[in-house]
Amino acid sequence: MKYDLLAFDFDGTLANTYPWFESVLNEVADKYGFRKTSAAERAELRYRNAPEILKFLGVPLWKLPAIMTHVRRMMHDGAPNVQLFDGIARALTQLRGKNLRMTVLSSNSKANVQRVLGPQAEQWFDDFECGTDMFGKSAKLKRLLARHSVAPQRCILIGDEMRDIDAARKAGVHVATVAWGYNHADALREHKPDHLILTVADLPTTLTQD
Repeated sequence: MKYDLLAFDFDGTLANTYPWFESVLNEVADKYGFRKTSAAERAELRYRNAPEILKFLGVPLWKLPAIMTHVRRMMHDGAPNVQLFDGIARALTQLRGKNLRMTVLSSNSKANVQRVLGPQAEQWFDDFECGTDMFGKSAKLKRLLARHSVAPQRCILIGDEMRDIDAARKAGVHVATVAWGYNHADALREHKPDHLILTVADLPTTLTQD
């Protein structure tokens, strides 16, 4: 099998958190003094990378940790009805049946991730690297590789944003991006991931093929 370690992003890859995030974004903008957005603007931002989005919103990097901590706390305290994307549970079960090591790598909190995954969280995943800052995934990937004694070329990150591709390249691992998450499939395609997965049903085959 091509990969020994699968590292899954959470928001926009496993769980459909964007509708909730969109519903609270302008409230957070009020609190932290950045630009509010219309539905049309949010749709256009799906074609932009993270630095471009922050520039458009007027969010300086020094404010980002506080904003992300606040959003994670809102999700924890509000316990919104966030669900896994249709078919994700089945895909994870199929992949687990291949005896692959599987991890979650997310800037969301471990508590939020495990609540949405439900009682099968520990059955599906061997490890959780959560609560990273927005641009800290490459360092977390390197720690996962060391902890699980896996060579970079035997690991793949599965995410839904251009910054996931950047993090994977920096850590020297492979990367697959999914078309149902935050960044639009056309923007992801231009950023040249190793794989662009168009449907949830394609996950098991893409990630286990030699």
